[in-house]
Amino acid sequence: MMADKKHAFSLLLLVAAAGLSACSNPGNEAGGGHFRTLAQESLDKPRYLPGDLPIPAGAGITFTEGEEVDGKKSSMLIYETQESLDELGSAYQKYISDKALKRGTQIVDSNNIIISGKVPDAYSYSIIGSSSALNPGSAEIIVTWIQN
Repeated sequence: MMADKKHAFSLLLLVAAAGLSACSNPGNEAGGGHFRTLAQESLDKPRYLPGDLPIPAGAGITFTEGEEVDGKKSSMLIYETQESLDELGSAYQKYISDKALKRGTQIVDSNNIIISGKVPDAYSYSIIGSSSALNPGSAEIIVTWIQN
């Protein structure tokens, strides 16, 4: 049963990442927003995600899950926002830099965000974003945090 959950979570991550890469919608940027931290959001705190992770004020959180499988913790957060991908990318790049997180891939432009890294013997993370296929003018962001 636990192996099925682990595979389902991995599959969900891959499907979500593939879906985002296929749904860019250039030119629909909603300017200037205010960022809060995940801990300030009015929802049950997602397990295993950093509480200081920046989230745009007014973001609509559509999915959050944290689980522990075979002693390793993983978490996923998906949200939609009117914030531009440029602004989101800048906020996440600043967060990664301020926290001195190890960087892997960093692609940030007005159409996509792909930021990932791995901290040896600790965790891997990814922040993936693109324009929402379902809500034109909105961006959809997927954040994952996985213990190594």
